[in-house]
Amino acid sequence: MNWVLAVALAAAAPAAVDHPKTYLASITGVPIKPGERIEGFSISTWGVTFNAVCQIPFGWTIKAESSATPEGVLEGEASLGTTWLNEANPKPLHDLVLITLYQAVQRRDVGKEGASVYIPSTFKGKARLWADDAERKVPLSYINIRLTPATHCPVAGP
Repeated sequence: MNWVLAVALAAAAPAAVDHPKTYLASITGVPIKPGERIEGFSISTWGVTFNAVCQIPFGWTIKAESSATPEGVLEGEASLGTTWLNEANPKPLHDLVLITLYQAVQRRDVGKEGASVYIPSTFKGKARLWADDAERKVPLSYINIRLTPATHCPVAGP
């Protein structure tokens, strides 16, 4: 009977948490249409610590903020139309920030905001696109964040 109690207690105990892991995060797969350009983005994060901004694209402002809570934000904005990016996988947004994740990527919100159980997705935001004098916002999620294991930012080339 004691072994049944031991098995029951082991099953009820919390599972071991993975060690934190660091990654280079890139923004990829932005759903732009022909003639559109990326003028900015804002991504809310959950369970992410920003260790470093690894690069700032020419003519852009990049902001990475972590909170004392698991919340954070990664934002970028081009300063002029000439610095807007015109491809879905713009090289200037590759290896953008060095982050630490403390758990697996949460792909979708769990529960509803304000409910007693609510866990937001790890990455959720919008990109601002511009074409023909009109702005369009498109959603960004974990699908648009490429994570590459790393311990530091890449060394800049000559």
